[in-house]
Amino acid sequence: MQQVSLTIEGAAPALRAADRPRRRHGVHRLQALTWACALSIASAVLLLKISIPPFGARGIGIALFLLPAIAVLGLVLRALDIDAQRLAIFLVLTGVLSLTSLFGAAAFSISSMAMFTVVHLPFILTAAPHPSLSTSIAPTGGGSPSASIYALFLNLALAIALCGIAQFTLQRFIEVRWLFPIENFVPSAFVVQHFNSQGVVEYGSQIYRSNGVFLPEPSYFSQLMAIAIVLELSLAGRWHRLALYAAALLTASAGTGLMILGICVPILIVKRARWDLLVIGVCTLAVVGVLGDTLHLGHLASRSGEFNETGSSAFARFVGGFYLFDQFLWDDPWRTLFGFGAGSFSELATRSHYAVAEMPLFKILMEFGLTGAVLYFGALTYFLFSSAASRVLALAIAIAFLLNGIYAVFGQALALGLLVWPFPKPAEAHSGGSSP
Repeated sequence: MQQVSLTIEGAAPALRAADRPRRRHGVHRLQALTWACALSIASAVLLLKISIPPFGARGIGIALFLLPAIAVLGLVLRALDIDAQRLAIFLVLTGVLSLTSLFGAAAFSISSMAMFTVVHLPFILTAAPHPSLSTSIAPTGGGSPSASIYALFLNLALAIALCGIAQFTLQRFIEVRWLFPIENFVPSAFVVQHFNSQGVVEYGSQIYRSNGVFLPEPSYFSQLMAIAIVLELSLAGRWHRLALYAAALLTASAGTGLMILGICVPILIVKRARWDLLVIGVCTLAVVGVLGDTLHLGHLASRSGEFNETGSSAFARFVGGFYLFDQFLWDDPWRTLFGFGAGSFSELATRSHYAVAEMPLFKILMEFGLTGAVLYFGALTYFLFSSAASRVLALAIAIAFLLNGIYAVFGQALALGLLVWPFPKPAEAHSGGSSP
């Protein structure tokens, strides 16, 4: 028995030594996973309005091509792995949408369908399973990539917030073109077009709305700040940071970020019993009321009336598409079921009686009909909400996804970097002994 004990004790160092390469390999894969998530977030926050000719003139940035490239690299490095359920849903989705395009056949664009496929393909990937990583990747684990990724995102959002605040406050001291350097000094061929990136707070004003320097327009900037507020409230809740995010959001003078907060913050209050947020919200509204003229917030409050103004961006983004349905879709049962085919939206929008923007709901329903729309938004819900990430954070990103064009990839990039890629499949997370 003593001989056996000595043998086992002597073998322990050898076993530990044999296990070191596996542990090092696991650490390298964890680092690669963290980099993949970080690059996805950076493409949404820093590179969204950068393009290469001739795509910039068509409103397409390099982020659309970076996301699948990052996904492939993560797959090659074995940091990411194909999730069988996500793959099955993706194949059914693209197959049915392709069939509805063939049924519609009015303006079926193979290139549009290919672009749609490329944009959504990265959603079939999740963190690659590995024994040494199964517990550390859990959303509450100390070594979780989500912890470092969330910290990186919040730090990046803070830097962008400070840029936006500087844009707004320094206008009276510095020539405006220096505060919007990408719009004014980068050749237009390398900047994504069709965005109101340098707009004033109201007609005739000399005060420009902040876009955080790197975001395509103030609307995206306000959404980024809103998502940062939701994530901060879900984690540490550092009030100095929340104040900076909120101040930056107000300098954008855009309502889309407020939409995200208006839906997500009440859920956080009820879900986490954070009744102190109600008091802080009332105090914030009081301060905003006092400083409203100084911050030029009167225009932000008045913008709610733009939903009824046919020439406004709010009407085009949130109302115009319903008139498009009345004009082209509802009177034709076949089109109602199967749409007009991939890529048909742009041509139909030019014939619309009213201005209409290429929002996901309008585009998907016009091109793929009710059949494709139900399947698409069902698949999207699964892609965003089936991860182990916070459901409120997933809701905030889902709203941002719906508030912007599909090919702007702002919502997609944040979803991949914050919701999908940092976590393995729930079953794998549980097998490691950790809880979501």
